[in-house]
Amino acid sequence: MTTVVVFSSSLFIATAMVIIKAIELRRGKINFLLALFRKFDSHSDKFVASSKFMALQLIQSIRYIILIQVKIVCKKLLTKVEQKIANEYKIRQSTLMGQKKITNKGSVSFYLRKITEQKSSIGKGKIED
Repeated sequence: MTTVVVFSSSLFIATAMVIIKAIELRRGKINFLLALFRKFDSHSDKFVASSKFMALQLIQSIRYIILIQVKIVCKKLLTKVEQKIANEYKIRQSTLMGQKKITNKGSVSFYLRKITEQKSSIGKGKIED
């Protein structure tokens, strides 16, 4: 039943278009219905082209985000984790070795802080003359 309805409606539309085209050819001027179809064709072509362009642009944007930005974010995250691990290791190592933080509570702590700053500025392995 569906096939009969689809076929008959298609046949009716095709016959109507042939009759309209015959009338247009006899009179020599464009029929308003065919002019409307011509406008629709150009607009539909523009719509299809713009939608295809937008779809390709969307695909490229998603590809850029997945392939490039995710790598950059993962590298930054990995670097931060490595820095946190290194800092935690240094803190635990200094605590284990007995190094204490010097507080500002007098002239002795100022003197000790200056000594540690001088040792760190000289560097490791240098021989003083």
